[in-house]
Amino acid sequence: MKNYVAKSISIMMVIGLVATFFISPSCKKNTDCTAIIHVIDTAGAVVSGATVTLYKTNVTQYNGVTANVSDVKISDGSGVTTHVFALPAVLDITAVIAGKTGKGVVRLQEGESVEQTVRVY
Repeated sequence: MKNYVAKSISIMMVIGLVATFFISPSCKKNTDCTAIIHVIDTAGAVVSGATVTLYKTNVTQYNGVTANVSDVKISDGSGVTTHVFALPAVLDITAVIAGKTGKGVVRLQEGESVEQTVRVY
């Protein structure tokens, strides 16, 4: 009888451990770097339809390989674009619409959303 109880408890413990393994949340954290760019004009009004480019050329030269990073989006009705990158970086911003241009810089942080405003002139 003791042997049966001991086996039952052991089996229940193993099942509990396996269930905990599958039920517990993953340890993987979000490492995406998100840049939210707001485009405004000289009067402070939002600018929709602007072409917003986040870029950095010649980020690094490792073993003769040049890394170029860029992402192009069109600002929505509220003058916003959202860009997602896998790694932290400092990127240049250019916003262009109807011959007007705005420039800026954004520093991406691991696992965070960073907002930056660009004024087009």
